[in-house]
Amino acid sequence: MIKPDGIPREATIRKMIEPLADILAYRLCDPVESSTIEDLYHQHRGKPFYLYLLDYFRGKPVAAFLLGEREGGAYRRGLYADFLELVGDTDPAKALPGTIRSMSPDSMERSLSEGRALRNLVHRSTTEDETAREASLFFRDYLHDRSKVAGEPGGLGRFFARKGDGIFFEERLEKGLQKYSFLASGERLVHYQDLGGRKGGPLQQERALLETIRDGVSSVREITLPSSVINDG
Repeated sequence: MIKPDGIPREATIRKMIEPLADILAYRLCDPVESSTIEDLYHQHRGKPFYLYLLDYFRGKPVAAFLLGEREGGAYRRGLYADFLELVGDTDPAKALPGTIRSMSPDSMERSLSEGRALRNLVHRSTTEDETAREASLFFRDYLHDRSKVAGEPGGLGRFFARKGDGIFFEERLEKGLQKYSFLASGERLVHYQDLGGRKGGPLQQERALLETIRDGVSSVREITLPSSVINDG
């Protein structure tokens, strides 16, 4: 994630990232929601600098990137280790030349003395589990594979996506459909489309079209929510 102080350098940071990793998804949050930042830094709640963090991001933009290993990439120690090296030390004053954070003129000492958040340009995930948790904060409703979802998601699709797990909308949608047995065991979602659902309208009036495949056999059917499912939601 490029922080507010890094946004003016976004083009430069992107050029530094691209030789190392593929950009799987991108989203500009302008401004970023306070709840997203609170969840992102939840492990720091109660620490003296936590309120500084919230104040630093309030009403400001961030750019979120989901990165993946580049095919044929020449990694010395793997994507995560090499990327952490590219980002540089948390304290820009200690970051090595050529790293992203070395471009920041700030320092840990200065931010502490001034009672504010450190301006070190970017935030990064450090493990696969951390990536999955943090990426879902920014991309949970992001249409990563538009071949699976036609049009804009309506209330019905968003209901299933809220109930499912994953990073991208279509992953969460498929898991939600499985949870409520709209997808049988071994059945895979090929295509989903909300049909004339009114945004914010009653879920029981919304319909969706499912195209699925199971054991090589395709199926197309229309679905609606029974009252038992609506009560659960």
